[in-house]
Amino acid sequence: MGYWGIKSYENDDANDALDAAFERVHGSQYINLMDDSNPLSFEQVQEKLANPETLQAALDWLNEEFGLDFESWDAEARLAFAGVAVRLMECNVLLPETVRDRALAWLRQEEIDWDEPTKRRLRRDQEIGRLEKAKVG
Repeated sequence: MGYWGIKSYENDDANDALDAAFERVHGSQYINLMDDSNPLSFEQVQEKLANPETLQAALDWLNEEFGLDFESWDAEARLAFAGVAVRLMECNVLLPETVRDRALAWLRQEEIDWDEPTKRRLRRDQEIGRLEKAKVG
């Protein structure tokens, strides 16, 4: 899996799940907003379109990719799940309690080696704190 940052969703699987979800739910509107001529940033497009349906579509993508048996998911799949939850929480989507709790558990158990472990630990602690305080829907 490719990593390009320190946030839980800055990996290939989380990115692919989010991209697929936005495209499945919003179709051509998402594609048009992602056009280079659009002045909105990638993050702003996600914030504009994020909703419970995109969360569910991203989780469905992860289930299709890794299966329905969460116990069999490896560390990278678990990070992708947590990343989807964190990103959509950042976009003000209420997480179901079960999603929030699973993301919290998997972030707390994270065993992935990062290029910048201190920065990742600080970011992970921030994500855990925000998830703990997040309202659930």
